[in-house]
Amino acid sequence: MFGLMKRLLRIGGMAMVGLATAGVHAQGFPAKPLRWIVGYPAGGGSDNAVRILAARLAEKLGQPVIVENHPGAATIVAAETAAKSAPDGYTLFSVDNGTVVFNPLLYKKLPYDPSRDFAPVALYGKFPLLLVVNPQVVPADSVASLVRLAKAAGGSMGYASPGLGSPQHLAGELFKEMTGAPLLHVPYKGTAPLTQDLLGGHIGVSFIGVPTGMRQVQAGKLRALGVAEPSRLPSLPEIPTLAQAGAGDIVAYAWQGVVVPAGTPAATVDRLSAALQAIVKSPDVQARLREIGVEPMEGGKADMAALTAGDLKRWGDVIRKRGITLEQ
Repeated sequence: MFGLMKRLLRIGGMAMVGLATAGVHAQGFPAKPLRWIVGYPAGGGSDNAVRILAARLAEKLGQPVIVENHPGAATIVAAETAAKSAPDGYTLFSVDNGTVVFNPLLYKKLPYDPSRDFAPVALYGKFPLLLVVNPQVVPADSVASLVRLAKAAGGSMGYASPGLGSPQHLAGELFKEMTGAPLLHVPYKGTAPLTQDLLGGHIGVSFIGVPTGMRQVQAGKLRALGVAEPSRLPSLPEIPTLAQAGAGDIVAYAWQGVVVPAGTPAATVDRLSAALQAIVKSPDVQARLREIGVEPMEGGKADMAALTAGDLKRWGDVIRKRGITLEQ
């Protein structure tokens, strides 16, 4: 009995030491610069959004926040780097639905496991997608006419995406599932070559991000048939949703949020989450994000976890039905 009491007291003492250590860490955090890993090249929309947020986070925390770009392999390079980082709150990682939803569903093997290696912190934005056509190649002025033209082409009409497993690729597959349009997927190596071929008339249909798409729509080079959102965008009230355009309930966008390595002290995660949520709610930050084509997306840890779980179910169903798989 005496031995049992000693063991219980020792365990209880260890637990108290652990709690005290976590509390000290939270009180002293941050004591040095943080790094924010991004899985895309510098200068793109994802990178620009992070730099807007990182500058504000540095102000809130009183420490520099250094953005590190680790592009490559559908964010897999960056995810592996982040997953192997110390769980101390000093490494943040921008994930999107490609990182935590599409990659696990599409790749048979990954060097990271989103559910095991990362802890959600906060959401911050999404990139809405437009369904566009080059009217010189595909003279469709509505979703219904696009579907008719695609069926008349007998499966030879292509739609472009910036790569296999991208949100644009899966949006196209969902569009095919909902409308019966026999479109042929044509993957490119990035948005730049896709846009070049789309404007050059080498391909006529694509889901494309709002910033790039609307510049070309306003210039008369592309025609927007709908936006893959649950409601019209405040910045584009004249463009109907795809549901309003008759394509069914198609909601597809690239959302982004922040995670930290699993095992990061809960108090530290909470502090980072509160700081980021306050930043994203700031009207001037929201205005700056919209200027670069990012729709602000508010939400904390639970919101991010729920969105990820919902997307895994929704897109998993689409991927299984369409028989989509990728080999690494």
